[in-house]
Amino acid sequence: MAAPLTNKVANFGRSGIPFAISVLLILTAILPYGLPKSSLAAPVLALISVYYWSVFRPELMPAGAAFLLGLMVDVLSGGPPGLNALILIIVHWAASGQRRALAGKSFAVGWLGYLLIAAGAAIINWFVASLFHATVIESVPLLVSHAIGTAAYPLVAIFLARMQPFTQPV
Repeated sequence: MAAPLTNKVANFGRSGIPFAISVLLILTAILPYGLPKSSLAAPVLALISVYYWSVFRPELMPAGAAFLLGLMVDVLSGGPPGLNALILIIVHWAASGQRRALAGKSFAVGWLGYLLIAAGAAIINWFVASLFHATVIESVPLLVSHAIGTAAYPLVAIFLARMQPFTQPV
């Protein structure tokens, strides 16, 4: 009787790994490194993580988890409240909706999928932030953030792929 309970506890813990990894990525990005604009990395890493898990293990990255990760980014980065939460919900919806077209395909297809979904997220982010501030905000930081995400995606995706076996049920 102990083995099934132990398996249930282990599986419950394993199901939280994508969320925990996402939190660690966000916290790692928020640390003060003394680099200019290094805080741009937190939303990017959260977006990559939500995209990745929504494509490859959507049952482990539900919309509620994406929302909580977005709120965490909002609180830690000082951005407009709820903006990153909204963006990550949209990314979750878009990535899980394109799962058939993306999962099991080449790495380049996954990267292209990220590029397109992240570009849409950047446009929505710019539009909503402009509405929030009641002025057209400068788009260069979002373009830089998108470029950083596009460049960082391969490294982060490889790391997340290596973590994926730890999420398999026992």
